[in-house]
Amino acid sequence: MVDKTQILGQPLPPAGFLVERRSGRREKIHNLGHVTKIGRDPRGDIILDHESVSGQHAVVKFENGRFFLYDLASTNRTLLNNKAIQKQMLMDGDTIQVGVIMLVFKETRS
Repeated sequence: MVDKTQILGQPLPPAGFLVERRSGRREKIHNLGHVTKIGRDPRGDIILDHESVSGQHAVVKFENGRFFLYDLASTNRTLLNNKAIQKQMLMDGDTIQVGVIMLVFKETRS
């Protein structure tokens, strides 16, 4: 039997996800990759089907060990902790508003 290769002493990269909160619905969890597209477009990674959300509204990118949120010139802007942003580093617990939909950023680090 062959043992699996293990890298010793290397921390795992952080894992990030968004918790979607809409009134009258159960919370939905969206895992984040290196590039996660958010919008109404069905070809995106996180599809938010609401008229207040642009087709390509925002993107979350994993860069230099951190997650960053970018607004993609959306019609109704992207808010981070109630402030309009173009690019901003995310911190655990940050609240993101895409149109009328609220998302909470969560991050785990090893």
